[in-house]
Amino acid sequence: MGYQLTGNTNWLAGFWPGLLWLAYVATGDEDLQAHAETLLPSFEERLDERIHITHDLGFLFTLCARAQWQVTGDREARELALRAAQELVQRYRPQGKYVQAWGAVGDPAEGGRMIVDTMMNLSLLFWAAEQTGDPQYHQAALEHTETSLRYLLRPDGSTYHTFFLDQETGQPVGPRTHQGYADDSLWARGQAWAIYGFALAAEWCGEGRFLAASQQAARRFMAELPSDGVPWWDLRLPGDVSHHRDSSAGAIAASGMLRLARLGGEAEGTEFRDSARALLDSLVAHCFEIEPEAQGLLRHGTYHAHKGLGVDAYFICGDYFFLEALLALEGKALDFWGREDSL
Repeated sequence: MGYQLTGNTNWLAGFWPGLLWLAYVATGDEDLQAHAETLLPSFEERLDERIHITHDLGFLFTLCARAQWQVTGDREARELALRAAQELVQRYRPQGKYVQAWGAVGDPAEGGRMIVDTMMNLSLLFWAAEQTGDPQYHQAALEHTETSLRYLLRPDGSTYHTFFLDQETGQPVGPRTHQGYADDSLWARGQAWAIYGFALAAEWCGEGRFLAASQQAARRFMAELPSDGVPWWDLRLPGDVSHHRDSSAGAIAASGMLRLARLGGEAEGTEFRDSARALLDSLVAHCFEIEPEAQGLLRHGTYHAHKGLGVDAYFICGDYFFLEALLALEGKALDFWGREDSL
């Protein structure tokens, strides 16, 4: 049993070096560092060859290049992360004040699409602004967050997966799902991205409304969970639809809530830390892999239910955030998403 191995071509590739860097920081095992460092040239190659140039540049280069710079002081890794940030900021669409998610900039079908996942990728832009002193990165990330708050977060704290804006005027067109059950349902991993992403934006920008958005999304997530605390792939599924779990959504939400717990007052801190612990307890009880030959950490992940991809399987994205959350609880995790700390 293991991950489905691929080349360095898709948005998930950064989570393997991310896992290695987390494990190295926690253990000091130099073999982990050495292996992580061998992966960086493949990320430089994919940037040179423009493979999968989307909003996912944040996921990819935060956890390989920024992490390597942060842990080791490798200047080449820093420069690669800044190159990726420059590519990402070019996807900012000033007409609607959003970062275009997929497709070539201005693509007729995809040019107007923003998605909730992008909230996590903004950290690369915030970091680049701090590293370079160039305000364009921070401004693009701030404005995308504001647009996400306006169009992706619903009044009850739930989220749309994607939203379209008119490319020429920036006017709203309307919500669409890509991975959720329906346009108006609640894709679980998207809700988790919102919890974590708005918490990050609150931390980088010092904006109370972003903090409130994260808190609202977190409370909604907890309110929609099934009784065993492991989310379905969509939290608002009709009874006659396949109810696959998505353990990755629980892991991402838990890690996001631990960050959220550090940002509010004492009462909120206790609330969200307790929620994160409850999510992790459920993942350990129902999803944690104990087979010694298995590669994954969490069973019952769902990558893309509609396409039948990675259903009830290991999902490296969930494994990364599960480990991040566990280490954060122990005070052993280096923060690759917020402002830099170092060994």
